[in-house]
Amino acid sequence: MIKMLTAFTEEIDDAEVAVAEILDQLNLEDNLLENSVGILHCSCDFDESDVVRELCAHLPFDVVGCSSLSVQVPGIMSQLALTLTVLTSDDVMFVSGVCAPISDDMDGPVTEVYERVIGAQTEKPAVIMPFIPFMTTIGGDEFIEKIDELSGNKVPAFGTLSITSEEDLSRTYTIYNGEFYPTSLVLLGLFGDVKPLFFSASVVEKNILKQKAIVTDVHKNLLKTVNDMSAVKYLESIGLASGGKVSTFESMPFVVKLSDGSMLTRACISSTSDGAIILCGSVPVGSTLAVATMDATDVITSTGEKVREALKESAGRNMLIYSCVARNWTLGTKVMAEHEEAGKCIGDTAPFHFAYSGGEIFPEFFEDGSISNHLQNDTMILCVL
Repeated sequence: MIKMLTAFTEEIDDAEVAVAEILDQLNLEDNLLENSVGILHCSCDFDESDVVRELCAHLPFDVVGCSSLSVQVPGIMSQLALTLTVLTSDDVMFVSGVCAPISDDMDGPVTEVYERVIGAQTEKPAVIMPFIPFMTTIGGDEFIEKIDELSGNKVPAFGTLSITSEEDLSRTYTIYNGEFYPTSLVLLGLFGDVKPLFFSASVVEKNILKQKAIVTDVHKNLLKTVNDMSAVKYLESIGLASGGKVSTFESMPFVVKLSDGSMLTRACISSTSDGAIILCGSVPVGSTLAVATMDATDVITSTGEKVREALKESAGRNMLIYSCVARNWTLGTKVMAEHEEAGKCIGDTAPFHFAYSGGEIFPEFFEDGSISNHLQNDTMILCVL
């Protein structure tokens, strides 16, 4: 059994006050069990404050996490807050670590931290939680592919990419034991009596356009050609672009079907001068692509439906929720509407945390027992522990 404790503060200037607020809410002396770990999410503005470092110095367990656009635990939802979620248990072990800063090659650092955190244990974890740095040079899906390779496609992964409120997506960090890391992977493994349940909500099926196409040229997260024409020309051919320009990307995700039957959702960032489209993750050549639409009602409704479904199966167990920043962009001025819907559905029936994500890491299970973990976009993911 895992017990979840949550706490929050919006105090960013006075570390002593912030730490006192968090510790008072947690009441660790009465609530901690034998093994514990903290999951921390906060605004990127906390990187200029001593709050995170001082808080972690006062905690008797490791703390993992990353920056987020906005956060929610019972009692608060805010773009300015810091939240700390504590998982504590007598029969579950939590093992964590951070890799060396990554420049061009991630294989060495990721392998080292995986072997230290996961490989060194005598049993395989029930779930791996990666906190992946948002990097322009290495896609989040490349981290996931490496983790799958190291695990032999036998361990589900559930986690998030760091994100920020900065428009240029700068100042995104993973966090480990009080330090902010712009280019380091943080890993958390859960070992023992854990039976996680996984739920996700993405593009509403009725909003996927009927036209299907084949991805014919890709470089990492740059979608170059579809049906042997530039990606923008393809959108023109189905009436979604004109004169080489796409009117909106925020509400137009791509849905991609892989050869194994898995489905990926990809948010679009922008287009290039030669007609390519920059995606928030890669797609394989030869995969089938369809364009979809999404609006604020779709986001709110799909999140509410999936949270209610999870509540029926979870029997009051803990909930960890991440939702794509692209879903938040779709909300327009109603930036807290998805938080509000989740909080209204859960009420006081289960402990939970909810943070916005730069990319959602979620497992796909197959009949042969193998697992394929994917980076998703435009998706709300939920893990019951």
